[in-house]
This record gives sequence, structure tokens and C-alpha cells, in this order.
Amino acid sequence: MSDSIDAEERRTEIALFRYTLILPLLRGDYEPGGKGRLREQIAAGHYEIPHSTRRSVSAPTLGRWERRYNRAGFDGLKPKRRNDRGQPRTVSPETLDRAEALKRQQPHRSSRSIVTALTLDATQPIPEKTIASRTLRRQLGLRGATTAQLLAEQRPKPYRRFERSHFGDLWQGDAMHGPKLPDPANPDKERQVFLFAFLDDHTRLVPHARFYWNEQLPRLEDCFKRAMLRYGRPLAIYVDQGKVYTSKQLDTICATLGIQRILGTPYYPEGRGKIERFFRFVQSDFLPELATSSVDSLPLLNESLLAWLEVVYHPKVHSETGQAPLERYRQDESPTTRPVDPTELRQAFLHRDQRKVTKTATFSFKNNRYRVADYLRRRTIELRYDPFDLSRIEVWFQDTFLQIAELDRLVTTIHPDVEPDPVPVVPPDEGLDYLAMLRTERERLLREQLQGIRFSQLSQEESDDQSQ
Repeated sequence: MSDSIDAEERRTEIALFRYTLILPLLRGDYEPGGKGRLREQIAAGHYEIPHSTRRSVSAPTLGRWERRYNRAGFDGLKPKRRNDRGQPRTVSPETLDRAEALKRQQPHRSSRSIVTALTLDATQPIPEKTIASRTLRRQLGLRGATTAQLLAEQRPKPYRRFERSHFGDLWQGDAMHGPKLPDPANPDKERQVFLFAFLDDHTRLVPHARFYWNEQLPRLEDCFKRAMLRYGRPLAIYVDQGKVYTSKQLDTICATLGIQRILGTPYYPEGRGKIERFFRFVQSDFLPELATSSVDSLPLLNESLLAWLEVVYHPKVHSETGQAPLERYRQDESPTTRPVDPTELRQAFLHRDQRKVTKTATFSFKNNRYRVADYLRRRTIELRYDPFDLSRIEVWFQDTFLQIAELDRLVTTIHPDVEPDPVPVVPPDEGLDYLAMLRTERERLLREQLQGIRFSQLSQEESDDQSQ
């Protein structure tokens, strides 16, 4: 990866830190002087600032970041580009992984001792010639691997049940293993599916839940996007520290949409108790019915799940609240969800990468070749794309949209890191299946209706169409 690409990743990390710091200033109404006091309170803290030796941020700086976010969104929080390319400013991921392992092995081990150990280990030479101990200490802090953090993880924490005051204050998100279904690519075999769901902390209403063929990030994105299309943007989401929930992609999505992402404590499931209880109800009330049903495909399974949510779960009185989730939602006079703009939502969910344009005004991405305007020769550009549709890539430069890249050679339409849905085996033609034709037509009409509010073909409805 080039120095310019590394620099862009650093700008994103810094912007994410700034967003996290100013997030309390971006929401809610304040009494006279209240916002100023909150700004001073934040400025009084000490922080591990990415790629900086400073530990504090002034109140005027916080105000400047807030204005930049209100004016230009998440990209407005990125620092100006530097002219110091070629100077090492970070530790390689491989070295950090080894350093973190040494720190977790012995939490009291100092950064200086870790640097010494890495330098003296001749069996695994590190790529860096030198490492500053304070740089390593800062990077370990960003990973949650300081002495205080590691020791705190070892101490049991008291648990106190509480709930948020309004719908949209907090959504809990999680995934669970689902049933096995006939594999569309091999009907003689079965394949497990996975359930992604979001649950509102106050009402226990489920904004969206859906089964998928795998647990990859685009499936979580699809579920999250569908929930917001129906109910708006929440103030915050509470998720565990699984790979898909801690991804920079999800972090960027939340920052772009003004949503706080809260990570739960590892091995402490009580913090996700509400959605864990919902999953137990799915396992005890919904899944057993599959044994005596005709559900044999993912589309039918999801149709059945949505029907169960609307007919059984949402109208049922919840033992903790004493109200049905739907009733509590309708009685909430001050929901905090915010309307979502379909165009803004589509843009927020696009994945990002960087490439350097060749002297012939082309660039390669995942074995495909694309052509851009001549003035972008030898410049590093940002790509924004749907991982399920690499035929359409947006070209950005210095946080400004320039064009749609022109296809020069298309080898694959799906990002190789994303597992495509199984392609169903086509049975032999035994005559006209009128009902199947009707289902296909319904799916086509639904796709047309949703086209303007979906990013490319990421949604599961593409696979639904193929699975029928």
C-alpha cells in the first residue's frame, strides 16, 4: 500500500476520534449555557488521540470540529493533507499484533519492555527499524490494551438493569445461528442460516430481523439499512465486539449518519440481555414450528419470520415492560429516531478503498480494470462501491465526487472477500409453474419500488429471487 493510501487511512482514524468526542454536542436540546458547559467538560478529559502525542483537546477546538461536521459531515472532520509523505508515523499491523499479545500476556509489561522484546527477537524480525515506546503505548491504547484496561477486564463488573426513555435512543444488534435449509446449490445437502436482528431498548420492538446464508458484514449492513428505512436513524446502537461490529466500515457508517456505536464488554452478555431474550423467544416459539411447516427456502423462512413478528411478537405483552412492543412504540410521544434520506443512506453504506491511477488514466481493482479522466493520472483516488456490484464504482478525490469509473475490463462483479449467495440448481422443465411466475413477478415489482432507496443490489432480495 502506498504512502498516500496510508495517509488517507490515518485521516479517517482521526476523523472517527473527533466524531466520537463531539457526538454528545450534536444531539438534544440544551438549557441556556448547557452546551458550553458540556463542551468544557469534554475538554477537561484526557484522551489517546490517534497519531498525536497530545492528550487533551480545547473547548474552542471542539466547537470548530462541531461546526465542520455540521457543514460538511464526516468528511469535514478529516484533517488537512500533509506534505510529509515518506516519513513513518505508525507501527505496522503485524508488529502491533505481536505487541498486543505480549501486553495481554502480562498487563504490567511496559511499552519499553515490549519494544525491547520485539527488537531482540531474531526469529521474527519486525519491518520497522525503530519503534518509539510512546508511539507503541498510544497504539496499544487504541486497541484497548493499556494496563488499566486489561486489569479492568479481569474484574467482575456489577450489573444494573435499565432501559432508555424513548424509541430510538438505543438499538441493540446481534446475530444468532438459525436452522438448516436445503442448499440451493445442492438440494441434497443442508446449509445453516444466520439471523441478524436489531431491537429497540425502550419498546422491545424489532425494527428489522432477517435470516441470511452467512454472517458477513454486508448482511449486517443490509439488516441495519432496512431497519432505518422503516423506522429512521437511532441515536445509538449497542453491539458486541465481534468482527463485523468492530469493523471500520460500520464505524464509518455510524459516523456518517450521526449514530453512536457502543461496544459491549467481552464475555459480559448481560449488557445485551434484551436482544438475547428475544433470541431465546425466537428459539422457543418460532423455530420449533418449522418442523411441521412447508418452509424449505430462505425467502419462505424470512416471510414466515416477518409474519411471526407482526402477528405474535409485537402484539404480545412483554413481561418486563407490562406492554406489548407495538403498543409501547405507538404510545411513545417523543421518539428520537430521525428521518433518513435515501440518498444519504445509500452513500453512507458504500465501501471505500484507495487506488493510484496509472499514467494511462486507468486503475485496477479486484482483477477488474477501470478508466478515469486524464487529469487524474498518477493521483491517488478513493473508490466507493457496493461489494456486490463492482461494475459501478464511484471515484472521489479529496472528499469530492468526480465521476463513475468507466469499465475497461470486468472479470468479477462481486468483491472476493464477500461470499456470494448460493446459486440455485435449475430443475428440468416439466411445464408451466404459474405460481412461481407470480412470485418472481412480485419480487421484480418490489425491487423496482426499492431501487431508489437501496445501494445497488446488496439486499437479500437479489438472492431471494435466485432461490425461488
